[in-house]
Amino acid sequence: MIDHKDVAGVLSWPEAFRQGLERYWHGRYWDSHEAWEEVWRTAEEPVRSFMKALIQIDAALIHADRQEWNGVRHLLERVLGYLGRCPDVVWGIRVPELEDQVRRFLQEVADVQDGRRLRFRWSVKPRIRPLGLTPPRRERLRRAPTDGPPRKRR
Repeated sequence: MIDHKDVAGVLSWPEAFRQGLERYWHGRYWDSHEAWEEVWRTAEEPVRSFMKALIQIDAALIHADRQEWNGVRHLLERVLGYLGRCPDVVWGIRVPELEDQVRRFLQEVADVQDGRRLRFRWSVKPRIRPLGLTPPRRERLRRAPTDGPPRKRR
């Protein structure tokens, strides 16, 4: 549960943004993506680019779950472009830290694709933690089995 104490401006965040955070923290990337799209549709810059970056991170995690590495790389490169349009802090999230995490995720995918790593490490999942908000003690890294529409069969 998100703890709203001592954070200026939290109450002005759209409910869909808070719902997206909760879902993201619990590995529900499809559901988080859907919540954040509600915010993105009506947002103005720089929030619009920031929300698009979060939505694309969700999509990249869904593709990682499916081991669709080319798709993951393409999405993460786009994420970096969107974050590059943002100020250093958006809605309490430090953008340079998020960019660094996305670059680590991108490097992990490149290592898997190039055979330098045998298995993808979910620990590279970007941590989206607004200043002053407390995520769950154990954030889910892998995609939750109950997330979104039915998964593709392999």
